[in-house]
Amino acid sequence: MKSLSNVLNFATELVYPRHCAGCRRRGTWLCMACDADLPGFTPPLCAGCGVPAALRRCQCDSTPSDLSRVRSVGPYAGWLREAIIRFKYEGEWARAEHFGPLLAQVVLDLVPSHGLVPVPLHPRRYRQRGFNQSRLLAEHVGRLVDIDVRDLLVRQRMTDPQARLGAAARVVNVEDAFALRRDAAIAGQDFVLIDDVITTGSTLAACAKVLRDAGAREVSVATLAREIETASAL
Repeated sequence: MKSLSNVLNFATELVYPRHCAGCRRRGTWLCMACDADLPGFTPPLCAGCGVPAALRRCQCDSTPSDLSRVRSVGPYAGWLREAIIRFKYEGEWARAEHFGPLLAQVVLDLVPSHGLVPVPLHPRRYRQRGFNQSRLLAEHVGRLVDIDVRDLLVRQRMTDPQARLGAAARVVNVEDAFALRRDAAIAGQDFVLIDDVITTGSTLAACAKVLRDAGAREVSVATLAREIETASAL
């Protein structure tokens, strides 16, 4: 088993060699110098939105009420932003190896939970991209924190990319876009939604509403990054 793992790691390194997300130096997903340039979110955090108190920019007022708690690794800026873009849009899915432990630490602040729920892709978008970044992240995190990944949601309607839309348009764009899988019994259970970035939270709120309408007790969120007004100042 170990030899097979070594072969797979070697093959992955040949096809997707590690490059620092900040300076592109080969051999690592993130070098120490670039890591130091963008501190992650550290306690004390707001109990609701998860933004560090040191930023003095609580996001609770703009966080959808269907989301019980939100936690993110850091701001959507610097090396983290570049790493997510390469992971999500440039096919560098092997970066999940680096993202997994970072996101696992965030999820640990949200347990106990009855499962990690990745935000689903529409089948057409999945065929275009070749993988669901949220599902891949959830798999890595689930193994690290020993929580089941539960594909409870389906994307029943193709939507426009949220990144191209304003806040109000984002809400309309994902309205009724998600549905619960058949025979999913979730009443009274708690879940953590997994995604790469939270901006306005409209996509995650739409997912949470489906779960809550089906009887879920709490729906929290764990993401790699969060867009905040002060991100560029970090």
